[in-house]
Amino acid sequence: MSWREWTGRMRKRPFPDCSAEPVADPVHHTILALAIEGFSAPDRTTMHRLAVRAGIYRVAEQALSAVGVEWEECHRADLGDGVLILVPAGYPKAVFTELVPAELTAFLAVHNAARVRPERIRLRVALHAGEVSYDVHGTTGAAIVHTFRLLRSRVLEDAVACAGGDLALIASAWFYDEIIRHSPVSRPDLFRQVLVQEKETAAHGWVRLLGSGDGARRQPAG
Repeated sequence: MSWREWTGRMRKRPFPDCSAEPVADPVHHTILALAIEGFSAPDRTTMHRLAVRAGIYRVAEQALSAVGVEWEECHRADLGDGVLILVPAGYPKAVFTELVPAELTAFLAVHNAARVRPERIRLRVALHAGEVSYDVHGTTGAAIVHTFRLLRSRVLEDAVACAGGDLALIASAWFYDEIIRHSPVSRPDLFRQVLVQEKETAAHGWVRLLGSGDGARRQPAG
């Protein structure tokens, strides 16, 4: 198909009905946001970025499927350098700190072992839960905003820079207080409390580092 034929076909596709009313009633979700560390690094070409984008989706789907979370039941939104995953409330939240981090780390190791350096992935992961509202364009809600503040925080970026492993996880204070500290399997002893100060947000979070070597125990300096 030529470029002219492709653009002509795209023009004929119907646009969403933007006049539709948004869904007013929010829905509770576990909120998982993943971002590729150093996505825009100068040593990455467009082909490298396409490879890591494909990789993060594959790793996320494999990790969730491995713990019994159906990928097709989750709402996903692309972030350019990552993905936002909204998990239905019916899944136990402890799964996301007891099982998911280890599965993400394992599948990342498989991906990275088969790739050249610019296509290897180190992940920042933010974990929260709360109410989410839907409209024809996607989703919104204070809980999503808070998750993004955690994911993009300087304190998490610093943790990744200091880590020896492939994954840095930050959980919200709510998630730590309600889920992690009550679950020995989640290893609350490996989480470190941090202060997140991003834009209008000033809140505590809890960081854990995972991966090969001593990555799960090393702490940022300062």
